[in-house]
Amino acid sequence: MSGLVFAQAPPPGQPLRFLLSSLGWGTGAGLWLLWVGETALLTRWAPHTLVLVHLFTLGVLGNAMLGSLFQFLPVAAGCPLPLPRHAPWLHAAFNAGLPCLLASLVFPSPVLVGGSSLLLATPLALFALCGLLAVVRGNGPRAPRLGIGIALVCLLATIVLGLALLAALAGWWRLPLDRITHLHAALGLSGWTLALLGAVGSVTVPMLQGTRRIPDAGLLAWLCVLIVALACAVRALLLGESALPARMLALPGLGFCIAVLLLQQRAPHSRNPVLRRFWQAGCMALALACLLGLASPWPPRGLLLIGALVIAIGLPLLVLGMLLEIIGFLAWIELRRRHARGVRVPGVDRLLDDARKQRLLYLHLLAACLLLAAIWQPSAFARLAGAALALAWGASGWAVLDCWRQALRFRPAAGAGRPT
Repeated sequence: MSGLVFAQAPPPGQPLRFLLSSLGWGTGAGLWLLWVGETALLTRWAPHTLVLVHLFTLGVLGNAMLGSLFQFLPVAAGCPLPLPRHAPWLHAAFNAGLPCLLASLVFPSPVLVGGSSLLLATPLALFALCGLLAVVRGNGPRAPRLGIGIALVCLLATIVLGLALLAALAGWWRLPLDRITHLHAALGLSGWTLALLGAVGSVTVPMLQGTRRIPDAGLLAWLCVLIVALACAVRALLLGESALPARMLALPGLGFCIAVLLLQQRAPHSRNPVLRRFWQAGCMALALACLLGLASPWPPRGLLLIGALVIAIGLPLLVLGMLLEIIGFLAWIELRRRHARGVRVPGVDRLLDDARKQRLLYLHLLAACLLLAAIWQPSAFARLAGAALALAWGASGWAVLDCWRQALRFRPAAGAGRPT
């Protein structure tokens, strides 16, 4: 944990509220698929499918990444955010706007579109701008800060394109919906999400998984490849090309997965085995999606399969593995805040033990297998996959709440608590 600035850590409740919401929306995604069944897996343009996509991208991934950055920027990147006191209303507005957006996808109306635009875009844009300011002012490692800055710029672009799509949905603006949708997805998944995972992972993978340190030159080279791939994909999409962007963006994604797996294999001091398995499973799902994206022609229902591997399986496994580590760390910080110096408190590994995290991984892998089966046979497996997803994310949320309950109920032994 060297290099961490604990004095700059925000109150644990700031990132915790986002991380808990992420697990709640994951449960909601499973319940949604359980309710609507095969209609959410027939075509990527159906309203029910778009709801499922945004439950994962905004509800699960969005909350998890925002919560993680509240902790990571000041502690590991040396970039204190200039809005620490505004975290509660940012969280409330973002998570109130998401149901409005989901409702507007199924029942488009000017009121729902306007409400979701205001409630979602405002906190996301404010967070991105404040994050960019923090990155510029920060004094942490330059390469990770650059990667985070690129991710936040892509987040701003994703917000603008999302607002344009909502305006078109409400009939306020005529747009080529397919091209704007593809641009929105490319910048959101590859620019915002993948760039952020690469930048944050360059610090956390060696720290938490015991791998070798990632050279700044290697991270910068990968970021250059990602930027070039994004630029080529954007140009191709504006020209109406549909297959080339997916193939271009598959290259940095595949590079990310191969780098993580090689670093894990050659780790000199392997630790946190369950976190490693979460990342192995997530990277293998992403790598398979990238290989399918490079294939020509795509297999039947190929785009739905790629989407499921990336949005519902690969990225959530990476994020959830880190989330479980962060939650235990936040609970430990809360214990240190509550008890006098010298009091012996439970360690992170006792608050949320590996055996429980391993069971959660099994549940998520079962849900992933059922979801992939549902892509091929929606009528047979869709609702079963929804039930498995709801169970896996619900169990994850219960484990996190139990970890936090242990921290809040901890009482030191008699005579403990004298300063050392």
